[in-house]
Amino acid sequence: MGLRDAAAKALEGFDTKKGSVNSFEGLPSGDYVVMIDNIKNQDTPWGSEQLSIRVQVLEGDYAGQKEFVNLSLDETTAKGNPNPILGRNIKLIAKLASNSGIELQDQDWEDIETLANALALAEGRTVLMHLTVSENKKNPQYPYRNYDFEEADEPDQITVDDDDLPF
Repeated sequence: MGLRDAAAKALEGFDTKKGSVNSFEGLPSGDYVVMIDNIKNQDTPWGSEQLSIRVQVLEGDYAGQKEFVNLSLDETTAKGNPNPILGRNIKLIAKLASNSGIELQDQDWEDIETLANALALAEGRTVLMHLTVSENKKNPQYPYRNYDFEEADEPDQITVDDDDLPF
């Protein structure tokens, strides 16, 4: 696809006078074979920490597209209430680790930094990501994105001989 084709696709139905250039739709609901691209501890704009997992789709119509899975591990919300999604996020992290061949140890859960370091061993591994996108009535521009992970077959190794090189 050249620039002309990309422009035609991007501008189809776009109001060049009033349309927002900052809208990002992301991947739609579905199942994706993804490679774990990067895992790190990341600070949020509101002064909290989160585990940031970046994956890249390997197959299908969305091959090459990246998805950012950001998981809060704060025990309380900004209002001081217990974090209602903490347990779910911990289970999701444990499941991602297990399905990418990482066996988390008790000491890996010491804090978000040690957890990110332990999970970094999963970078480059392949998993099946189930994504469900649903409406957020309070903030429709930010739909809810729910994830689940399963084990996936690793892609075949590519062997390159000297005869395959162009120089």
